Amino acid sequence: MIAFLEGKIESFGIDFLIMDVNHVGYYIQIPAYLDFPFKIGENVKIFTHLYLREDKIMLFGFLTRKERVFFELLIGTPGVGPKVGLKVLSKMTPDDFSEAVLGEDIDSITAIGGIGNKLAKKIILELKEKIKKTFLKEISEIKIFKSEDKDIQDALDALKTLGYTTKKAKSAITKIQGQFKEKLTVEELIRESLKII
Repeated sequence: MIAFLEGKIESFGIDFLIMDVNHVGYYIQIPAYLDFPFKIGENVKIFTHLYLREDKIMLFGFLTRKERVFFELLIGTPGVGPKVGLKVLSKMTPDDFSEAVLGEDIDSITAIGGIGNKLAKKIILELKEKIKKTFLKEISEIKIFKSEDKDIQDALDALKTLGYTTKKAKSAITKIQGQFKEKLTVEELIRESLKII
């Protein structure tokens, strides 16, 4: 698998770019970014996903590693191909789409071309738990906190980002604190709160 490419932008369009990497031109399909930040001739690093099928080989590129990971999560969902994956990232950031999935916001998801009501429901069903696990993994990488109050606030913010209201998040955290005598980490607070929300 080609994880990323570094080279010079030879040319680009709305949904593709051609990159010169050691005098080899790579055609890379990309989301239709509203504000593509690079210029022709500029040296860049693009995170890539190599899509292999019996009848086709395609290379998809993204400005950030997070976008690539999210794209791979999307196309792993039955009914979601790379074209739909690119359309999602052309319209919404990974964080915004994650919030829509976690909040079961079907209207926002079906506003993306190529996603109907049936597919939107399937995406929510398939991705909700996966997105939660991915988010918890990111949170678990945070190791240093100044005080218990900050831990609680970080957990509260995380739950709100996952789509829960402040009232529900506070209620869950309060219940968790009553159940455990020992001080919990942010990850533990979030994980245990998600079990009762």
